[in-house]
Amino acid sequence: MRTDLLLRAAVPTTAALVLLLSACGPDQSGADAPAAGPSSAASAGSTTGTTAPAVTPSASAPAQAGSSASPSPSATAGGRFQSALAVGAKAQGTYPDNEKGDISLSISPTSVVKGDIGDLAKFLKPEDMAGKTPYYVNVTYTHTGGNGIFEPYFNRQLRAMVSDTAQARKVDLLSSFPKCESDVPQGGKDFVKGQSEHECAIYLAPADKPLTYLLWIDKDGKPLAWKTS
Repeated sequence: MRTDLLLRAAVPTTAALVLLLSACGPDQSGADAPAAGPSSAASAGSTTGTTAPAVTPSASAPAQAGSSASPSPSATAGGRFQSALAVGAKAQGTYPDNEKGDISLSISPTSVVKGDIGDLAKFLKPEDMAGKTPYYVNVTYTHTGGNGIFEPYFNRQLRAMVSDTAQARKVDLLSSFPKCESDVPQGGKDFVKGQSEHECAIYLAPADKPLTYLLWIDKDGKPLAWKTS
């Protein structure tokens, strides 16, 4: 079992107390980070990061929970993703892999669990915990096409939103955390067509702003969206 699959990097001896905060800009006194593409990892407490292509809404028809679809959420005049799927619904996406080629995936967020900030007390600094609520987001990925991939980390494309334009901050732990663990292929074998895996990600949201959407950024930069509230 793993937590956010940061096992490719060398883990320091103090790994039990080390975390990485992935941010998409400065934490402006509790303000939400703007929505963006994949964020870079930073050291504990850091608010630096890189900005990648922004989420680009486009029109699409809604799909039913439990169905398989490839939605590209559209926005109303208010900017909300009106075609967002229900949590549990499947969507088809493409994960870019520069080494072996693109991988087709069936993607299904299975649960969004609201936690207690005290759960993370041994990992976070007090200033990072103040006014925040953690959410544990579980996603199932099924390989549906393309070559195999070694120790995949498909949650790299996942965003948790607190509004249509602002995302919650992702927390990557370098040690085991039972409330949010991932289960991925091990033993040196590639993840190949027909296999499924489960990944869990931790997000910190302002206590007064619950998660509203999950976005998975497809290869073309367009988001697949699920409504969480």
